[in-house]
Amino acid sequence: MNWYYYDGAKQVGPISEAELRQARQAGVINDASLVWREGMANWIPLRDVSPAQSTTAGVPPQFASAPGQAQCCECRSFFAADDMIRHGQLFVCVNCKPFFLQKLSEGIITGFRRGRRTLPVDPDQLTHEILARGYPFDIPRCISRGFNAVKTNYGVCLGATVLVMLCNQVAGIAGLIPFLGILVSLAIGGVLMAGLNQFFINLVRGETVTVGDAFSGFNAHFWRYIGTYLLMMLLICVCIIPALVYGIVFSANDAFIRDPIFWALLTTALVMMLYLSVAFTFSMFLVTDLQLGVWASLQVSRRVVTRRWFSVFALLFVAVLIAAVGIFGLCIGIIFTMPFFYGIIAQAYEDIFGVEPGAA
Repeated sequence: MNWYYYDGAKQVGPISEAELRQARQAGVINDASLVWREGMANWIPLRDVSPAQSTTAGVPPQFASAPGQAQCCECRSFFAADDMIRHGQLFVCVNCKPFFLQKLSEGIITGFRRGRRTLPVDPDQLTHEILARGYPFDIPRCISRGFNAVKTNYGVCLGATVLVMLCNQVAGIAGLIPFLGILVSLAIGGVLMAGLNQFFINLVRGETVTVGDAFSGFNAHFWRYIGTYLLMMLLICVCIIPALVYGIVFSANDAFIRDPIFWALLTTALVMMLYLSVAFTFSMFLVTDLQLGVWASLQVSRRVVTRRWFSVFALLFVAVLIAAVGIFGLCIGIIFTMPFFYGIIAQAYEDIFGVEPGAA
């Protein structure tokens, strides 16, 4: 069966499947390179090639690039080749140049993106796979890559984050209404959080992102996002109930203030709330990116994070410190630092749950 591929400057082919594999092994093409063969309706990235594709026969469809153009190996957009830098067989646009050079300095293989897992994903198999390999967690590298991904695309990251924060503030007004208002506020917050998480996942994967991607949570699965967010908040907050009930019982004479049982209950509650808050860090990422169920998203995140709980806590602590720098700008500055917080956490998710290039 004959194949065709695009090397960043021109269409190459026909070649055999063995020659295609050789080109892949030699680094001439990578998982992001566009390929075509008889039986495919259009050009697709090599990583998306599957045994069954929609069928069509004939010659390859007209390639999207115009003469003199090349495809950026990072954002996969097309630009005039003369306006791009070239590294071996790879072309890099001006916007992606800082990110590309940062990856080179860190020894990261360039021109490759992590692949998306094939859906649906079995939660137990996913957990077993990640725990089996141990997922070494490099905090400095994770922070560096997440920070640089946001810095390279700072304008769109800032716009997406600010809009979501404003919508959350509006939803917070509804939360002032007793009972129903609180549920509406949490529901909207869950959908917005799902969209913003997916935005930053796409960003750290090197995909092209737009501000509209931050609102992708408003789709057919929005009930799943709402359910995950509500259950997560409920499980975290329910830990404090025993201490509150005990305090209310003895509130008449303030005896609970000097009661060691109350302080033991309160301390236990705070420890459990901290543990669950960190353990559920990736729940919303899992429900949006891998479309896991409500309970499965919480369980997978908890079981995986528990293996490296202190490392994930340390990463969150540093990310919060970076975001908190904005407080010194009359608190308004936090708007400009929050994108880095989300970018770092998204990079951590991708480092743990992402599929390495070329993996199934």
